[in-house]
Amino acid sequence: MSESSRFTPPDQPPLVVMTDLDGTLLDHDTYSYAPAVPVIARLKSAGIPLILNTSKTAAELKPLRETLQNSDPYVVENGSAVIVPAGYFGEQLKIIAQKPGNEMHVFGALRSEILTIIQKIRADEKIQFTGFADMEVAEVIAYTGLSESAARQAAMRDFSEPLIWQDSAHQLRKFEALIANHGLRLLKGGRFVHVIGACDKGKCLHWLRERFTNSCGAQPVFVALGDSQNDVAMLNAADIAVIVRSSHHEPPDLEKQSSVLITEETGPQGWANALTQILDETLI
Repeated sequence: MSESSRFTPPDQPPLVVMTDLDGTLLDHDTYSYAPAVPVIARLKSAGIPLILNTSKTAAELKPLRETLQNSDPYVVENGSAVIVPAGYFGEQLKIIAQKPGNEMHVFGALRSEILTIIQKIRADEKIQFTGFADMEVAEVIAYTGLSESAARQAAMRDFSEPLIWQDSAHQLRKFEALIANHGLRLLKGGRFVHVIGACDKGKCLHWLRERFTNSCGAQPVFVALGDSQNDVAMLNAADIAVIVRSSHHEPPDLEKQSSVLITEETGPQGWANALTQILDETLI
């Protein structure tokens, strides 16, 4: 294990940044994060972990994490699993599964189980939707605007199924109730509705807060940034919540009332401005 992939506990409680990607760190339309580059460098220089918490798959995150030179833990498929570089916290985690070079804690359901349930409901109830499992790569590209390689990575799912909803709002509510009988949840994202297990992005934040606290001997301050409904659990669980404004939908409503910022700018520019303000106020 390289030294760069090991979390070194600071003398004081650390600031930990957890962020959504699409529409937050990444521009909704172009997937660019250019405005955020100086702030990402500032976080790295200050030794502040940057944890990606996204609906994306582990396969999708691999090239992005390499480009960002990100060696911190990350969360995949809307809170379905936390993947931690081996030895990052200096301890062997109690794990359910492993990926090469990583330790993984699984919160969600396996995709194979999800597909069996939702495909039966679709057939029985005559509900209309199209999932990634129904699509060829060209269709994934058409719906997402991703490149071919990125679309293939997006289709390599372990714990969730994104759906293009093609039925009424009434049928969506009915579908949500039916999958709940099987221990599954529905999350509405920017482009898709996602079927996942009994997990959310907030549970992963709580779990990681405990790991960081155990490592440094004091509870860190968690800053979370997100733009849509599927980020609400993460934002509510954070010490400081940043709602990144979207040009495509209204800001989500939070139960959390204090320490909530709403950006003026959208996407990565709003992300960068908010974190700059927080870092200026927090760091000496």
